Amino acid sequence: MSSCEHNNPNCMGVYGICFETIMPKNMVTLPKYREEIPVQFGVRITNQASIPYRFDLPFILPEILDPHGQAMHRSLNKNATREVENSDIPIIIPGESFDFLMDAKFDWYGENYLRFLGNAIYGGIWIFWYSQPGKYQVRFTYENQLPNKRMLILKEGWAEIDGFWIGKLISQFADLILFSE
Repeated sequence: MSSCEHNNPNCMGVYGICFETIMPKNMVTLPKYREEIPVQFGVRITNQASIPYRFDLPFILPEILDPHGQAMHRSLNKNATREVENSDIPIIIPGESFDFLMDAKFDWYGENYLRFLGNAIYGGIWIFWYSQPGKYQVRFTYENQLPNKRMLILKEGWAEIDGFWIGKLISQFADLILFSE
């Protein structure tokens, strides 16, 4: 039984798939200049459908609202491509859950620019720019329109991979409280 069946306010369900924001630590002290602070957060995907599905995890992306409830601009950058690892495209069988925690960090880009960044889309990064402490809200989106994909798999070469879940998932917002010392 998944958390979606218990009316968990952090969980959204679409076509038998539950998508829940998970934040092991939702209070973060912002780093001092020239330092960085690691942050882990992500989603729990629960398959309540009757068949197994794959998910292309590097396409799960965060969305963040600032302390005023305004959507923050997310930059996506890519200057390299990496091969797909089997752990990037897990199969989740009916009745099971999978926790995908991404490693992100707050660091400084110059003296006046604090940024929050993490890896995405096979060699790319996402970035949000911050300027003040406060209560932010984070959620995740995932969208896939292809049941089958031709992918370059690490140490295996090109392969046709099938069984991907089709649709769009958006998790509920969870708080991320940033403060400075």
